Amino acid sequence: MPLILARPLVERLLSLEECIEAMREVHVAFSTGRTIMPVRLTARFHDVGLLRAMPAWLDDGPALGMKAITNFPGNSRRGLPPILATMLLFDGASGELLAVLDGVHLTNVRTAAASAVATAALARPESSRLALIGAGVQAAGHLDAMTRVLPVERVTVAARSRASAERFAAEQSQRHPELEVRAAATPAEALADADVVCTVSSAREPVVTAGDLALGTHVNAVGSHAPSIREIDGEVMRTARVVVDSREAALSECGDCLLPIEEGLFGPEHVSDELGEVLAGEKAGRTSTDEVTIYQSCGIAVQDVAVAAMIYERARSAGLGLEVEL
Repeated sequence: MPLILARPLVERLLSLEECIEAMREVHVAFSTGRTIMPVRLTARFHDVGLLRAMPAWLDDGPALGMKAITNFPGNSRRGLPPILATMLLFDGASGELLAVLDGVHLTNVRTAAASAVATAALARPESSRLALIGAGVQAAGHLDAMTRVLPVERVTVAARSRASAERFAAEQSQRHPELEVRAAATPAEALADADVVCTVSSAREPVVTAGDLALGTHVNAVGSHAPSIREIDGEVMRTARVVVDSREAALSECGDCLLPIEEGLFGPEHVSDELGEVLAGEKAGRTSTDEVTIYQSCGIAVQDVAVAAMIYERARSAGLGLEVEL
């Protein structure tokens, strides 16, 4: 019988360190042809909301799964988050349903873990100054993840409002007393002397523009999930070394990549090298100390399936979760 794994249990069974290792392995598998993953399907319902379906198959296991995401902006009036996610895991041999998992926490952790893998591969190893653009759940998750792969000492955060940035800085100073965490008035102020930047905002226009970044900076660009929105200015994208999680996803749904192509700043080949190819040694990562590098994260289904399979095996071994008969 399938298991129901609610959020508290997913939080208990999923560690950031193990998720980072799982992301490293699944990105290599993805870029070396050991997975099957179509681009996510998006269905829009007038101006009410949308549903995204993200299926994937992993040869290792084998593992089969699909994440369903809804985005209903009006949920704030209902006391609900606008974005909700549910993960379905299936038996790779029979197609039987194995588990239904909370997908929100899973997504938060795997996104930050993938950025950590990219940072370890692309950033300068001595990087100690982190800038966060955004002050939500992903900002907190990325702060945790960056401390696992870099000697972070100082964190500067900018958000839509100074109050949000100050709240985040106060909360994270308590969670990370070993770090200096401060709020900035603007993204440019936060970026001024950063070694590593994580853009985890809901911005629709660039929050990182030409001239904001010092030489040698690495950027994890996480917030651009639609062709019409972007966090990174086209000129910054043009002059940087860009590595994506999936070239197909980046060239079909990521405004950070698509809008500069439409503007004629570069061709698709500039944003088509994958993180898994870098990890497998098939493509170059950082090529010089002064190079600006960008990891363009769309968020892909193979990440979700890898993590869901890991959580499920751990739940089964421990006898955890609610068995149901459908």
